[in-house]
Amino acid sequence: MLPDIFMDPVFRIGIGFVLGAVGGSFLNVCITRIPLGRSVISPPSSCPNCQRPISWSRNIPILTWLSTSGDATCCKYKIPLRYFIIELSAALLFAFLFYRCSSVDEWGLLLCSIFFTSTILAVIAIDFETMMIPDRFSMGGALVGLSFSFFFPVLHGFSLEPVLAERTAALFTGVTGLLISSSLLYWVGALGERLMNKEALGQGDVKLLGLVGVFCGWEGGLFVIFGGALLGTALLLPIMLWGSLSKKKTDQDGNEFGWGVEVPFGPFLGAASLLYFLGFRKAVDTWFEEIITNFIHFFSIV
Repeated sequence: MLPDIFMDPVFRIGIGFVLGAVGGSFLNVCITRIPLGRSVISPPSSCPNCQRPISWSRNIPILTWLSTSGDATCCKYKIPLRYFIIELSAALLFAFLFYRCSSVDEWGLLLCSIFFTSTILAVIAIDFETMMIPDRFSMGGALVGLSFSFFFPVLHGFSLEPVLAERTAALFTGVTGLLISSSLLYWVGALGERLMNKEALGQGDVKLLGLVGVFCGWEGGLFVIFGGALLGTALLLPIMLWGSLSKKKTDQDGNEFGWGVEVPFGPFLGAASLLYFLGFRKAVDTWFEEIITNFIHFFSIV
């Protein structure tokens, strides 16, 4: 039995926020070092610019960035805003996940949710900055997700005390989600490549959809493909139009805005997957069930 204080939603939100901020700080280390092929453990926390060690008093998530306005005290290096955004986003996500976890029986689902949301946050940031998605997040995350599917079938809506048949069914759900989601996006990219005579999607996006399919099922994979495209269109179209109409067509780093410029698709897929996983899952799955039921009824009549 859990102490009564863990039953208090305000306490759970506070614990989740603190753990999320700490987790976000570690995610920043992963986001910075993994694309460079560096260890995320050694050396300990250090300045991204001068590599001097950072003391614990100068490494408090969220608060340190706010108190220094992003200026490193060792060399006055301007720490990117991304550090603050990731720490705050992880803190808010963890707080929400802990709020939803109202009993010890749901801790398995909480563990799955923390892993998935943390992985997606890292993927969004890395792809946005480097135009790449490391396999350890997509393929490695998918393998972890398949393990979670078997050991915590509640991830796919099965009972909290599953029998072997339910564990097997949950694993099958994860596998089919991986195969359907990634293969569908692959063929969408292949069709786009034929129409535009250039690569439309990277293989990293296809592998990322495999990860999403494992945790969200094939329904979530379909939602993320079209939801990601919709988010990308809604956010990028105004920027592209402004770049076409404005005389200044480059940002402060000299990067051009306009038609034909390559942009990472992973961040939009990641954002759509978080929307599905954290809020839209029930509504989307119900809609798919109704569509399938109507098709079966129609063909049974025919």
